[in-house]
Amino acid sequence: MCPLGSHNVDDLAELPNDVRIKRLRNLAKSHDSNNNDIIELDELKEWILQSFRMLDREEAMEKLQEEDENGDKKVTFAEILGKRHGYGEEDLPLLENYERGDEDVDVLELINDDKKRFLAADLDKDGALSQEEYVAYFQPYDFPHMFQVEMERSMHDIDKDADGFISMEEFIGENVDDETRISEMTNFEELDKDKDGKLTPDELRPWALPDNEDVAKEEAEHLLNMCDLDRDGKLSIEEIVNKEEEFIGSSATDYGRTLHFVRDEL
Repeated sequence: MCPLGSHNVDDLAELPNDVRIKRLRNLAKSHDSNNNDIIELDELKEWILQSFRMLDREEAMEKLQEEDENGDKKVTFAEILGKRHGYGEEDLPLLENYERGDEDVDVLELINDDKKRFLAADLDKDGALSQEEYVAYFQPYDFPHMFQVEMERSMHDIDKDADGFISMEEFIGENVDDETRISEMTNFEELDKDKDGKLTPDELRPWALPDNEDVAKEEAEHLLNMCDLDRDGKLSIEEIVNKEEEFIGSSATDYGRTLHFVRDEL
């Protein structure tokens, strides 16, 4: 995640100070869900989660525009197939006839993974992904209806002996240096809740589908620690304004970019 406001930090410097501060006040107030002029830890966490979702959607929309060849604001699998892999649907039977080990067979596996993800995201089953459906296709970890297909893909990629479990060696992978091996061993041991030396799909899930909740909680606690001047465990609007630079430097609240779209009259 790029630093908060890294898209617009230079532009922010050009805003008059009073305009910038007024917008920051309004931005903070927009996340004050109980209207008490205080941003509590859970409100700050939700602010950060909202910023993650906003960034995910923005990135997805940029990708949708690239793949939407006919400009109808939807994406078919044929458009994805051509744009990402350079094939038409009529080419797929030919790819299926290649022998395993062929480079085109590896491409076919990627195409099949994309197809499964596409079908899971296409909730109305009309053969095209709307903008909302495309966000789930592009960023599946934030959408529960995408979890099963993503876990199946992860298990297929890592479970080399196809026994339904992930051993430590499978998790670590091949040709890794000593530092990486030690790090991955630690990760494996943390995931292996029942300490039986192998990972079930449920145990692998936090690694395969990382949860933004923990990241948002850590960042919220960091901002609270840095900005809570009176140490009362919450942030007043004034404390946020006084610590503007901390919000600019944050990796989460998207202050720098969002400030350009905040209404001055709030």
